[in-house]
Amino acid sequence: MQSDNKFKIILMAVFGFFVIAGLLAFSTFRSSNTSSSQPTIAIWGTVDKTAFDNFVGKYEQDSGSQFKYSYTEYPLASIDQAIVEGIATGKGPDAILIPQELIGRYLDKVSLIPFSSLSERTFLDTYIQEADLYIQPGGIFAIPFYVDPLVMYWNKDIFTNAEIAAPPASWSQFPVLAGKLTQTDNNGNITQSIAPLGGYANIDNAKAILSSLIMQAGGSIVSEDGTTGKLSSDLYQKPANAALIPAVAALTFYTDYSNPRKSVYSWNSSLPDSKEDFLAGNLAMYFGFASEALDIAAKNPNLSFDVAEMPQTVDAANSSAPKATFGELYGFAFLKSSPNTAAAVSLVSTLTSAPAVADFLGFVSGAPARTDMISAGVSDPKQQVFYDSAVIARGFIDPDMAATGQIFQSMVGDVTSGSLDADGAVQKASGKLTSIL
Repeated sequence: MQSDNKFKIILMAVFGFFVIAGLLAFSTFRSSNTSSSQPTIAIWGTVDKTAFDNFVGKYEQDSGSQFKYSYTEYPLASIDQAIVEGIATGKGPDAILIPQELIGRYLDKVSLIPFSSLSERTFLDTYIQEADLYIQPGGIFAIPFYVDPLVMYWNKDIFTNAEIAAPPASWSQFPVLAGKLTQTDNNGNITQSIAPLGGYANIDNAKAILSSLIMQAGGSIVSEDGTTGKLSSDLYQKPANAALIPAVAALTFYTDYSNPRKSVYSWNSSLPDSKEDFLAGNLAMYFGFASEALDIAAKNPNLSFDVAEMPQTVDAANSSAPKATFGELYGFAFLKSSPNTAAAVSLVSTLTSAPAVADFLGFVSGAPARTDMISAGVSDPKQQVFYDSAVIARGFIDPDMAATGQIFQSMVGDVTSGSLDADGAVQKASGKLTSIL
């Protein structure tokens, strides 16, 4: 309790003047970490180290500031163990930079920012809707940094050869396009596919694609009690205004594309990895994160591709459902074990300002989590798609990313193998999800 009170006092001192001045959170703060008495702030995260260090160097040059920090990059699969061991040995970081899925893993290790220091109203006005996941019963879990939304990459040559002028904006266009964009050889083998739908093991970002479909249909995967913070599975829930359970409708649509008896059949387990297939020019559309744009361009400079928002649901389980796409939202959180809270808060408040985020986005493909930056737009056409997608980005608190990945894979496999229908597969998956919450 004493450490929590100390944290609140520090936050009031650092953030207080922003609230009093009526400014958006952290928008004009400038660091003066040039004194030798300032501690070196240790940040651990899953963001690429080269990009992060280059960003800080660029912002130091632009702002005339100097920051005492160290950044250590960890793979998503191992950062949890590293943080736990670091805290246990007293050698952990001061702040962590992680995606929203890991919120549940660190609620007991992070000092929540109290609403008295950063009001919920200011937070809601400053950041995209997906950032609402950071709002906990006792305060704010993290300061949003940037978002990596799921988007649709499309092969311009394949569309041109099929005499199709533009990529689909709605999933309702896919059944017709499947016949035009999917090709087979004389033996019935798929040589060109419309899109990676229907499988799991050889489809990159399959969980994110399915999550997008579920949310577009008006459903959710995991819900959180606003009072207690308790998590529960929503996979097998049907909203009052829905004709079907959204996850069942989404899974049915998805798995039809790997069913040889369906007219939309265009994917199977013998096909290459979906990203490699797109890079080879054999896939009309690829669903990937904004962060993959630079990698795609680098691996095949001759590939003529463009990017568009994820297709949206029109007439599915819930026709009034809002537009949505899955997004990886990254934010800075402060560990309770840190002895350098004040300096860490000062540094992060600077690195999440609009000028700093703009510098960061010069080194990665993504979009800001700040609504003021999104409203201002950007001149690059591909980047504008990422900005537009950030507005509709959604996510969920993932209790165990590896375990939920296996649950989603089994859910798809139960349908494609014929073991269960979509309703039974979703009900089974929801039960497994409940068991790990």
